[in-house]
Amino acid sequence: MPFRTGGTGRRTRASLFCLPFVCAALSGACSAPTDSGPPTIALVPGSGPSRPAHIAVRGISDDDLRTLRSRSAASDEWSSLLRISVGDSSGDVPDVLGRYAVADSAIVFTPLFPFDAGRTYHVRFDPSRLPRPRSTPPISAEVMLPAPIGEPTYVVGLHPSADVVAENLLRIYVEFSAPMGSDGGLDFVRLVELTGPDGKTERVEQGAFLPLEADFWSPDHRRYTLFFDPGRVKDDILPNRQSGRPLRAGGRYAIDIAGAWTDANGRPLKESYRRTFQVGPAVDEPIRIADWQFDLPVAGSRNPLRITFRHPLDHAILGRALSIETDRRQIVDGTVSLEAHDTAWAFTPAVPWLEGPYTLVAQSFLEDPQGNQINRAFEEQAEDELKKADVQETFRHPLTIRNDR
Repeated sequence: MPFRTGGTGRRTRASLFCLPFVCAALSGACSAPTDSGPPTIALVPGSGPSRPAHIAVRGISDDDLRTLRSRSAASDEWSSLLRISVGDSSGDVPDVLGRYAVADSAIVFTPLFPFDAGRTYHVRFDPSRLPRPRSTPPISAEVMLPAPIGEPTYVVGLHPSADVVAENLLRIYVEFSAPMGSDGGLDFVRLVELTGPDGKTERVEQGAFLPLEADFWSPDHRRYTLFFDPGRVKDDILPNRQSGRPLRAGGRYAIDIAGAWTDANGRPLKESYRRTFQVGPAVDEPIRIADWQFDLPVAGSRNPLRITFRHPLDHAILGRALSIETDRRQIVDGTVSLEAHDTAWAFTPAVPWLEGPYTLVAQSFLEDPQGNQINRAFEEQAEDELKKADVQETFRHPLTIRNDR
């Protein structure tokens, strides 16, 4: 079960849109007109982003279909005629958000968010609500897309990945083996302090994470960002004075992830996940390129250029914040790897190094997991500076590749 209860925000009273033009895209719902026989309900599988899975109700008279095409998109008559909800029909279950359309011979409902494979949906169609009412009881059906075949999604790991993290840690990345759904992490993740001589006494740290229902997913939905509440992390401001930092130096903690968190196919995780770690002193100094150690390759080789940092840098940002340029400011093509718990960056060129000058280019958005930036510590940044985003600035450091053979 998740650690907190609450809806996903996806399933409230249906949003209504009349889209007659979808008929061409929904060939399964556009067969020859019919004026007889009881209505039938079917879940039509999708065949790609432009042809999503949808509900089709057939057996509607041509006269009724013509009248329905003129129905206002804002009319509540749609939801009284055709209602789709999650699960069975018992209780006060909210409607699924979606769009209504009238095809050649069917009423079509397409969900705003794709139907989850393996999840049951209840469909209720009331013929008495047709423009020409029928004296027949409502028709109900339970429909479901087949559950996907394959290994369930699981948590690959967390970043920072070191056994000791700084007391003023600002964010944690959760990486998954496959794309996840759109649900945020607040309902499924908790921070636990482990105390006692054996570490078996547990205390859940309340209010540790930033309480925003925002989309903190990477574009491929395989990485989720957990933000500690910066008001508690930043020293000597009101939330910090009231509650202190979520993490305290010298303590031992665990991040628990509930197995009820669902992936892109609507399946729960393969299993729950726990990661334990120690907390060390705060890292509250700016990033300084002068502190980095450079291991330069030999000209004519494709050996990696390796940079070692004083402290770990942000895992998700580091891979795209550094690059190598030639003396003509052309970006050198190659591959990047992050090593030693994000304390080292290695760049392997696509072609051998040439003897001569190069430049390391560091973008201003480079940060460590504590929010410290190049030449600017998180604690020293004013509130208005923290709100600035995508500041286009670069830091350049000269390098020379030599031929030592």
